[in-house]
Amino acid sequence: MRIAYRALLGVMVALAVMSLVNCNGYSCGGFGSLPCTAVTTGGGGGFGGGGGGGGSQPTAFVFAVDQGGTIDAYTLNTGAGTFAATSGYTSPTIAANEGGVGMAVAQKQFLYAGIAASEELYGWTISSSGMLTAISGMPLSAPFLDRYNGGVGQDNIITDPTGTYLFISDALDSEVWAYVIGSGGGLTAVTGSPFIMPFEPMNLACDGLGKYLYVIDGNHSTHQGTEIAAYSIGSGGVLTAVQGSPFAFPMWQVQGEPTGNFLIGTTGSNAYFGVTDDLHLYEFTITQSGTNAGAITESGSFSTVYSPFSIAVSPNTGGNLVYSFSFNDDATAFNPTEGYTLSSSGTLTAISGSPFTNLGEGTWGQFDQSGQNLMDYGSYTPSGSTVVTQIVPLSVGSAGVLTQPISTLDIATPGFWVVTDVP
Repeated sequence: MRIAYRALLGVMVALAVMSLVNCNGYSCGGFGSLPCTAVTTGGGGGFGGGGGGGGSQPTAFVFAVDQGGTIDAYTLNTGAGTFAATSGYTSPTIAANEGGVGMAVAQKQFLYAGIAASEELYGWTISSSGMLTAISGMPLSAPFLDRYNGGVGQDNIITDPTGTYLFISDALDSEVWAYVIGSGGGLTAVTGSPFIMPFEPMNLACDGLGKYLYVIDGNHSTHQGTEIAAYSIGSGGVLTAVQGSPFAFPMWQVQGEPTGNFLIGTTGSNAYFGVTDDLHLYEFTITQSGTNAGAITESGSFSTVYSPFSIAVSPNTGGNLVYSFSFNDDATAFNPTEGYTLSSSGTLTAISGSPFTNLGEGTWGQFDQSGQNLMDYGSYTPSGSTVVTQIVPLSVGSAGVLTQPISTLDIATPGFWVVTDVP
């Protein structure tokens, strides 16, 4: 197992690249809350050519915020068996940063990244070869990006499933910003945006049909959630609170599944944060009609081997797969990824071979839109060395079994990242 880097990126550790530090031999993070000295992150690049070997076409692209002030690009080519820096790619320049605020891809065509250091929201079009071109009118001035409460979560910036709207959490101002994504990728503020929340919003999620937005209230220091606010997404992206919202469910992260019937959630509990491990995933049924359409009720809990730190849910109904990612109680190693099938009635069942050992490991997984490739991000500090940040390309088999036919890729620095299929 790899040694887990405690500032993996986000709301606490594994997503909190705002302050990368090393104290007395232990890597740690906390957005300046600990008296530690800065770690020098290792350089990336140097991976040779892109993903075009053997004449086959690229499968997917990964884009990552580089703290040095660029957006780095990598190409997965399953036919050629390569995962490497994108050939011929010129990195767009952004402000030097601490990992960014969040990233999202819409319609496999548009890439968005929020950078707190410059208080700007960037946007690019994605070509079929993985090149980025700035969207007209971007970047947008976005001062609220500098007020996102030092980490929040891995889901600070999301789109609805169709890529019609972009949503951004603003924790310190208790707001969610909403934009309409135009035909060329340009952003227009939704009428009424920003929308006032009843608490400091952290992770965001949509149901699988894009009818509702779910907003997590939580504490990034303890990595604990307390309640979930629900909003219907109306014409033009206007948010309207669902009757009975917010709902008192202590989730840290929730994800929609393709049918729109359920949310899958994790409390994110881990002894590392001073709370008891929670060896469960949770399911919530979404009310489909009536005066409280969009309301959620807990409909099941399912045992896991490890306490899930984060989850990824398959984006298509042909998969109906859920994977969880975690690290051990003292954050010294990543745990193997666990996988589950989700039945039409909402039952989670462990996939044969889960947890999947002998694969690269991390704490933050993302699917491409096809659902055939699952990327797993991890950042760690080898003893006496500097931070290493990697993305593990996992292949999703027909029964949900994970394999790794292509080697793990080192990237330049810790930071937010996204994976997308080729446009």
